[in-house]
Amino acid sequence: MMKYSLLTVLLAFVAAAPTVSPAYAVCSSCNIQTKTPSATEPGKFDYRVSCIIDESGDEVNTAVTAATDEEAIEMTKKKGC
Repeated sequence: MMKYSLLTVLLAFVAAAPTVSPAYAVCSSCNIQTKTPSATEPGKFDYRVSCIIDESGDEVNTAVTAATDEEAIEMTKKKGC
């Protein structure tokens, strides 16, 4: 019978445990919450976009600056929601 140290077992468990992070999240549902003219980038808008993470159902709010609504949602999804 092989004996493993507690540290070895814990490290193996942590390495195998899945990590969920908004940076790696997939969101199929995103909605624009706010849209205001950008004070720093003329011709663009400051958006707050709300997305639901598919895997967990958590809501994530992201701030982006974009020229169009479609661009804002695309930028948000590229950021990982």
